[in-house]
Amino acid sequence: MTSKTQIVAHRGYRSVAPENTLPAFEAALAYQPDMLEMDVHRTKDGHLVVIHDEKVDRTTNGTGYVKDLTLAELKLLDAGSYKEPKMPGVRIPTFDEFLSFLQRVDFSDTLLLEIKTDHIDYPGIEQEILDQVARYKPKYHILYQSFNLNTLKNIRHLQTDADIAALVFWPTPKVYWLRWRGIFDYIHLDIRLLKKRGHFFWRPKQHMRTWTVDNEADMRRVFKAGLRGIITNQVALATRIRSEIQGDSHD
Repeated sequence: MTSKTQIVAHRGYRSVAPENTLPAFEAALAYQPDMLEMDVHRTKDGHLVVIHDEKVDRTTNGTGYVKDLTLAELKLLDAGSYKEPKMPGVRIPTFDEFLSFLQRVDFSDTLLLEIKTDHIDYPGIEQEILDQVARYKPKYHILYQSFNLNTLKNIRHLQTDADIAALVFWPTPKVYWLRWRGIFDYIHLDIRLLKKRGHFFWRPKQHMRTWTVDNEADMRRVFKAGLRGIITNQVALATRIRSEIQGDSHD
């Protein structure tokens, strides 16, 4: 095995804190994951915000699409009480607040930034994200991912040396072709379909990471197979299992 399988904290440590909030990211960092994963949408008045769903209904006390709400309206919503333990006062962070948090904690690993254009079209969001990142001059590495292949093409055009990953349920011939062309560097695929395809697909593939892996048996399979990364909600469990199978240190 050439390197250890990377552990990616999915939306922070969302098993112990409200996903995609600063408490969730802070909780994840306590376990020193190789990557923090998060998601970016855009509000009605043009602000980039960190939230997974197109709508606020599941993770806040509000309703409606992010694209139809202003930042001021989003900031009134409670994003800390939809799960246990409740965290009063937690709000949806702006992308700027998130980047400020990474700067404040001196983050130095990798940010896995998902651009949420798979269901909603946000014209120009790729450039806006790159511009906002550039203002912070980050010391950490950034890997951009999306289900939307056009978004990945836009990122490649705007920043030719960017690290880019395609999110897929299963890598079709078109996906492999676009990777061969250099549109993206990695493939991030669904663990549910990977499990159905037999041992051939579990041979070491250093361009593949898999999501979302929370079951211990699945984790053991991924670590033994030597895939490049595991995207998980169970950060502590993944850390323990990797240490047992691959050793203590992380890449």
